[in-house]
Amino acid sequence: MEQIYREEFPHGSHTVYAEYGLNGDLTLSSHHYGSDVEAFWGNDEYEYYLTIDKDGLSKFLIHCLAKGFNFDEKLTLHDIQKVCDKEKINYSTNTWV
Repeated sequence: MEQIYREEFPHGSHTVYAEYGLNGDLTLSSHHYGSDVEAFWGNDEYEYYLTIDKDGLSKFLIHCLAKGFNFDEKLTLHDIQKVCDKEKINYSTNTWV
């Protein structure tokens, strides 16, 4: 599992992890911990899992990118390229004028 988000609060934390399954599905897991969680759920720990079938991953990726490009803090192709460089993900570029 790879941690993709973490936020600390005065009375707990929220962490999100991502992991590919053996069959290519993507599982996202959200873990909330602390007294705020206990006040709401009656337990100081709450976990939620979402698994996206491998057949839907390409559509999911396109929707995530669309959200990123239309968010207040715009996502750019150069941002994506920097992520690929940092994570050593192979990619190619091309231009047309």
